Amino acid sequence: MFFIFGSSGFIGKRLKERLIKQFGNNLVDYVGKKYKNKIVDLSKNNIFKELPIRPYNNVYILAAKSNFIFNNKKEERSQIHENIAIVKNIIEFCKICKVRRVFFISSSSVYSNKNSSPFHEKQKIKPNNSLGTSKYSSEKILKKAFHKLKTKVVILRVFTVYGNNMRKKQFLYQAIKKFKSNKKTLTFWNKDTLRNFVHLDDLTNILINLSRIETPKFTIYNIASNKSHKIETIIDHLQDLSGKQKKIIFKDSRNNLNHIVNTNKIKKKLNVSFKDLKKELIEIYEAF
Repeated sequence: MFFIFGSSGFIGKRLKERLIKQFGNNLVDYVGKKYKNKIVDLSKNNIFKELPIRPYNNVYILAAKSNFIFNNKKEERSQIHENIAIVKNIIEFCKICKVRRVFFISSSSVYSNKNSSPFHEKQKIKPNNSLGTSKYSSEKILKKAFHKLKTKVVILRVFTVYGNNMRKKQFLYQAIKKFKSNKKTLTFWNKDTLRNFVHLDDLTNILINLSRIETPKFTIYNIASNKSHKIETIIDHLQDLSGKQKKIIFKDSRNNLNHIVNTNKIKKKLNVSFKDLKKELIEIYEAF
């Protein structure tokens, strides 16, 4: 049996569809912004009144306030508080249900310029933004909460997820939107910065395949594709797809951390493969 927290989000919707297709409605419960037409606030500790209590084998925690926040201390504190509160409440739910295993969708944002390249799971973590802080704190809280219980914990530090209907604040979405506009001059940031992108289908494959096999009591996996891409290279590709010669201006910002990732651990666990970003962008661009 499965439970998905965060089923209304970009990743959660696809995971819900895939699980229901493979295992049927009776074995998949889920909650997004609502549960059975009732609004559910997962950061509040009364969530148990609304949700079914069943012996779930696998619980996926995707629910989070996942946007990047800069230069707003109040919003940063709110994000950290809310994300940690969500995880703590779900932990109590999992204890009541005697859940066998928890999958927590963490983030590449736990890594920072304090980490050497390539990023690997055993590095010392010191996030430099509120999203990363909330995710890393949640990782530690989950480990401690289930340390003496039978529940296993799998942490997935997922790099940027893309695909049709991706989040509107995502870099690829914003870049395509600019090329689809009538603007003749487009501005982008940090042309030499390397970013890693994971297709939604590849991530959901990993999430489902991990549910089929045994995992350690507590483990962390980096989830990233085989190749990182320069921002400039992606912009050049989108320029070609647009069929228009727009003037491109690149500026610098502090969000310039290179995403060079060691994924040996997940590759040893699963026979993973990843879609080619440039090929997938053709379909995404046409469907936009």
